[in-house]
Amino acid sequence: MLDRLKSLATFGTVLQEGSFRAAAVRLGVAPSTVSYHISELERFLGAPLLNRTTRRLSPTALGEEVGRHAAAIAAACDDAFALASRHTGQLRGSLAVTCTSAVIGAGLGEAVAAFSGAHPGVEMRVDVSDAVADLGAGRFDLGLRAGRLADSALKARRIGHIRRQLVCAPAFLSAHTIAVDAEMLAQRRWIRLDAMPAWRTLITPGGQSVDVETPGNVVVGSIDAMIELALAGMGLATPPAHLVEDRLKTGSLIDPAPGWTVPPIDLHAVWPATRTDSPVRRAFLDFLLEEWAPQLA
Repeated sequence: MLDRLKSLATFGTVLQEGSFRAAAVRLGVAPSTVSYHISELERFLGAPLLNRTTRRLSPTALGEEVGRHAAAIAAACDDAFALASRHTGQLRGSLAVTCTSAVIGAGLGEAVAAFSGAHPGVEMRVDVSDAVADLGAGRFDLGLRAGRLADSALKARRIGHIRRQLVCAPAFLSAHTIAVDAEMLAQRRWIRLDAMPAWRTLITPGGQSVDVETPGNVVVGSIDAMIELALAGMGLATPPAHLVEDRLKTGSLIDPAPGWTVPPIDLHAVWPATRTDSPVRRAFLDFLLEEWAPQLA
């Protein structure tokens, strides 16, 4: 039984890390040991758990189900460690967080560092991606998401908001005269983030809210790519303001429609509603609300 639990925990770590080698580093064992445990688990279950290709690993249908149970067992272990921490006064366990790159440079790094320093017994992993992670798959304990929340299976707590800025390159503006009405803004080429809708809500100089369609032949998967293409003169973009502040100062990006603004986008902490409440996650969320949220007000 103990060997099977170890193999199950190893499998859960492989799903979290995405590869045998990364799982081995996290577990402090050789990659061959990770491979052994996965093979033993598959042999015991009588079916493959992973689709193995030269580029990446992905779980089979059975692997996804087993992975959820592995995550639940790991969460139960964290809860047990947390119970002990109530007696010792020291928080222990692990926490995996996924977040949008919109929060990079907005104080999240300092918040994570401060929390980790206050709770050295908590092992933290932070994954930054503008693709929406499946929190139900068990890889992450908490997500930080910008924009509208569509998944009703998640619990959510508003953290604050991220300011956005309408920008383009000077070369794009010289080639495409920007008018000060929504209809002509909609005729210009836009760089759209895949996770966002095909329109932007803008505020006119008079304070009126208007929805502007964002046509364009480029849809990007990351905010970094959006900014790079804007710098290259591809089109209009609305990245987080703090990520382009220096570019606006140097003139490599400019505001193409002075007086027009972009409403800030809400930032939420989300986690699976079906998962047992974790003392570590609760402590980190409380820390974010107390220490970081005021910066995003």
